[in-house]
Amino acid sequence: MTSPNSLETLTLDQVLKPNSLFQQSAPKFGHDFLKYYSFKAGFLNLNNGSFGALPKVVTEACTELTAWQEENTDYFFRIGFIPPLIGVREQLAKFVGASDVDEIVMVANTSTGMGVVLRNFLWKSGDIIIRCNTTYATVYKTIQYIHDTTPGVQISEFQLLFPTTRKAVLKGWQKHIDNVKLNAPKGSKIVAIVDSIVANPGASMPWKEMVKICKDAGIWAIVDGAHSVGQEPLDLKTSGADFFVSSAHKWLNAKRGCAFLWIPKKSRDIMLTTIPTSASYVSPGPDRPETNIVSQFQYNGTIDYTPYLSVDYAFKWREWVGGEAAIHKYCNGLAREGGKVLARVMDTNVMDPDGEFTLAMVNVVLPIAKDLSAVYDASIATALTNKLLAQNLFAVTFYHRELWWTRVSAQIWNDLSDFEILGNALVSICSEIVAEHKNANIPQNSKAQSFNSYLERPFKGAVAHDYNKGLGYPQPVTATTVVPVGYHTHLASIRP
Repeated sequence: MTSPNSLETLTLDQVLKPNSLFQQSAPKFGHDFLKYYSFKAGFLNLNNGSFGALPKVVTEACTELTAWQEENTDYFFRIGFIPPLIGVREQLAKFVGASDVDEIVMVANTSTGMGVVLRNFLWKSGDIIIRCNTTYATVYKTIQYIHDTTPGVQISEFQLLFPTTRKAVLKGWQKHIDNVKLNAPKGSKIVAIVDSIVANPGASMPWKEMVKICKDAGIWAIVDGAHSVGQEPLDLKTSGADFFVSSAHKWLNAKRGCAFLWIPKKSRDIMLTTIPTSASYVSPGPDRPETNIVSQFQYNGTIDYTPYLSVDYAFKWREWVGGEAAIHKYCNGLAREGGKVLARVMDTNVMDPDGEFTLAMVNVVLPIAKDLSAVYDASIATALTNKLLAQNLFAVTFYHRELWWTRVSAQIWNDLSDFEILGNALVSICSEIVAEHKNANIPQNSKAQSFNSYLERPFKGAVAHDYNKGLGYPQPVTATTVVPVGYHTHLASIRP
C-alpha cells in the first residue's frame, strides 16, 4: 500500500486489496471451516463467547492496515483513519438498526463502553443503580465503585436464578422495578443495567421487554449487549433503550478489542466526555456542538485503529460464509443439539431444555458431587480451567445456584462430535477434581456461600499447590503469585 502524495483520503476498498478467497465457494458449516482460522492443530475451541476468533482473511486485512499505518504515521493519525472509521460506523449503524451514523461510536470492549456511560451520569445521594447477580463482573464492580465513591448512591440487586422461564423473569423484573420506584427518594435518578444475553449463564434475555418495563417506570435502561451483535438480529432504534454496548470481536469476527456504543440522540446530553477526556471536549452550554461526543470518541489518545477498521472485512467474511440468517440458524441449532449430546455424555442436564434462553451458547450441569457444590470453591473453578486447557480444549465453566456448569459456544467451525469430545473430557476432569478434593486440605477461605459473596473478597479464595510438598498442601496466593498450571488465583473463574 502506498500513501497518497497529497492530502486525499482513501476508503478501505482502496486501502485493502481484494481477497481471492471471496471468489471461491464457501464450504458447509462444520469442521471444513477450521482451516480458515488460525487454531493450533488439535485445539478444540468451544469458547467463542469470551474472546471471539479471527478468520485468516480478517487477520490478513489487519496486517495490511498495520502496514498502511506505518508507511506514514502522521498522515494516518491526522487524516487517513478518519474516512474509513466513519465508513465502519456507517456499516454498523445500518447493521444494528441505528437511526444515524452519529449514534454509533467505537470503544475497545463492552466493559469500556459500559464504564464510560456509567461514569458520565452525574450521580448524587439518593440515586439508585439496579444490577443483577449475573451482571458481568467488570460492570458489577464499576457500579460498586460508583457506590463507594459517591456518598448516598444506592445499589438494588435483582436475582436471576436459572433454570427459569422468560415469563417468570419478566414478572420478577416488573415487581422489582415497581418496588424500587415506590421506595426511591423523591427526585432521585434510577438507572438499570439490562443484559441482552447474560455471560454466565449464557442466556438470551427478554431484554426489550425488560427495557420497556424500565421506561414505563421512568427509569434509565443501559443494555449490556456484549454477546448480541453477530448472535442475534438487532433493531436498536425500536428497542427503547437509552444506551447499548456490544463487542464486535466476539460473534461478529472483528479483531479484538473492538466494540461499539450506541448513543441515541435522546441520550446524548448525558454523554459529556470520553475516558480519557478528549482534546475535542467542549463544556456543556450553547456553544457545545450537538455531535461533540462523536468527535471526542473519534480521537481521545493514540490507539491502534486496526481492530475498529477490521469490522469492514468481518462483514465481507460473514457475507461470504452465507450471511447472518444462515450463521444464526446453524450456530443456534448446534448449541441446542450439542447441549443434549453433552448432557447425555455427562449424565446430567441442560439448563434450558426448551431452548427459550438459548442462542449460540448452551449451559449444561457438570458431574461434580453435590457435597462439593454446596458452596462456591475457588479451587474447583481454577482446576476446571487449567485441566481443560491442559487437554487442548476449552469451554467456560462457572458456578450458579449450588451447581457447577459449563457454558459451551457453538460456532461455524464446530459440529456435534465436538460436544461429545468435550463431554468425555469433562467426565474425566470432574472425576479427577473429586478425587483430589478428598485428599487435599483445601482451606475454608477458598469457599463462599455464593459466587457473588466470593466476588466481594476474591483474593480470599485464591489457592495454589506447593509442588514440593505435594497435593495435600494448598497454599494461599496473591494476584502477583500465579501458578501457570494447577490451582491459581481467582482471575480464571471470573473471566468471560
